[in-house]
Amino acid sequence: MPELPPKVSAMLVALLAFPAGAERPAGPGDDCVTCHAADYQGKAVIHPPVKSGLCSACHLSTSETEHTFGLVSESQQMCRQCHGPRDTQKVLHNPVSEGLCLGCHDPHASDHPARLRQPIFDTCTTCHPSKRIQDASAATRHGALDPQQNPKVCVACHDPHQSDHPKRLKDWPPMNVCFGCHDKPLQTPTGPVMNMKQWVEAHPQNELRHGPVREGMCIACHEPHGTDNWRILKGSFPPEFYAPFRPEETYGLCFGCHDRRLLDAAQIGEKAEPHKQELALGERPEGQRLVRSGVTGFRNGEENLHVKHVGKIDKGRTCRACHDFHASPNPKHIRTSTRFGNWEFKLDYQKTQSGGSCWPGCHVERRYDRNLRLVNPR
Repeated sequence: MPELPPKVSAMLVALLAFPAGAERPAGPGDDCVTCHAADYQGKAVIHPPVKSGLCSACHLSTSETEHTFGLVSESQQMCRQCHGPRDTQKVLHNPVSEGLCLGCHDPHASDHPARLRQPIFDTCTTCHPSKRIQDASAATRHGALDPQQNPKVCVACHDPHQSDHPKRLKDWPPMNVCFGCHDKPLQTPTGPVMNMKQWVEAHPQNELRHGPVREGMCIACHEPHGTDNWRILKGSFPPEFYAPFRPEETYGLCFGCHDRRLLDAAQIGEKAEPHKQELALGERPEGQRLVRSGVTGFRNGEENLHVKHVGKIDKGRTCRACHDFHASPNPKHIRTSTRFGNWEFKLDYQKTQSGGSCWPGCHVERRYDRNLRLVNPR
């Protein structure tokens, strides 16, 4: 005799549990619906077995005389009769590994997706309250956690059951997850955000992309749950074209990877020691990333031109005035054009073997050379 499907077997067990001569239900679930229909009528999401009156697929009478019922099997095994395993991948959600399906889901009916007992964000932050606090208190909040903008909130990025990726992300590297939303222009309280997927894919070569973008690690610079910094950045960085330079305050984000001497040393002498060690992202000591030949190649003789541009207390040009943090077709991720107020002007940067030149709208053409200091017009 072929093996019966689990649901059919469960119903047979439930029916055979009644002693001979006892009154059996009139039909699958008919006797339950008489009293319990009000428990789920009007709910937005009803479990199909409940809707079909198949109560005995999950519930089993435990007494010949009392109205008491148990579950056909442990809740996790019972759920697997229809839903299959949710614990076959590398990273499991604790409730899944502990078989606590009913901690999040109502088995009968709910007004929330997937019959969750609460809305998605409330369900997740019941066990992860720090994320609720972070979202509520952050000066810059990620729109992904706003149910009005993104109804899936947490589960848009994280799989609630299992994943093969850290933090149960739905894809890897994290940039692939980000592109689920950032594949179109977006409006935010701090201004428009470009179609980042389109922009990055327009610069496919590794050398055209900033290191974190090259590695697909948006989370190296951005905190996806909210921060007090512009653009949910993990460290301080000014959004303006001009910003006063204060070493410990202005560029906390950049100095997480780049050498602080980029803006500390006005003159670069022969004693500047190069950092030649290249390690994987997340393993590099602070300030030792992408510093290959001395402190900087942007120097005129020994004059550090980063300090000349950025290191001013009144009108320091921010890094983003000249560099694109994600990708650029130019060397060193230099922008093709930059915005100053309502004015968009080209930088006209030209690289040479030992230096380069630019001729933007803010000054006449000026050149630099690392081997022989050039004199430029004022």
